[in-house]
Amino acid sequence: MSRRLNRAALNWAALGLVLVVALAIGARGEPGPPTEDSRVRRITSVIRCPTCRGLSAEQSDAPSAESIRDEVRRRVEAGETDAAIKGYLVSRYGEDILLQPRSKLVWALPIVAVVVAVGGLVVVMRRRRVPSSARTSRADQELVDRAMRS
Repeated sequence: MSRRLNRAALNWAALGLVLVVALAIGARGEPGPPTEDSRVRRITSVIRCPTCRGLSAEQSDAPSAESIRDEVRRRVEAGETDAAIKGYLVSRYGEDILLQPRSKLVWALPIVAVVVAVGGLVVVMRRRRVPSSARTSRADQELVDRAMRS
């Protein structure tokens, strides 16, 4: 029974490893350095349009969104980093201009929840396993059999 349990645990671990590798490969970005256009699109896609509020500056046709796209393009061409450009926009429009929250804690919570759930399952499975000292002895089994026959 313990060999079957170990084999099942090994199979689950292998499946988990394959899943993690597949997710890592799928999450990889574009190969090579980004172009200026792709950087402008990437930055403006996470900036909220100040006028329409429901769209990113990349998606919106509002004049304020066009102004933001022009400012981002000018700063990208000047060689500023993505973080510096976002920092400028936050200083000008406030934290609400970002579509994605700055805190990485928000994105880490689902991962922490999965780890806690898997840990809980492991604890429950280990507690449910019957230890070898708790198994019935031959003498006890014979007593039960005699009692059942009578």
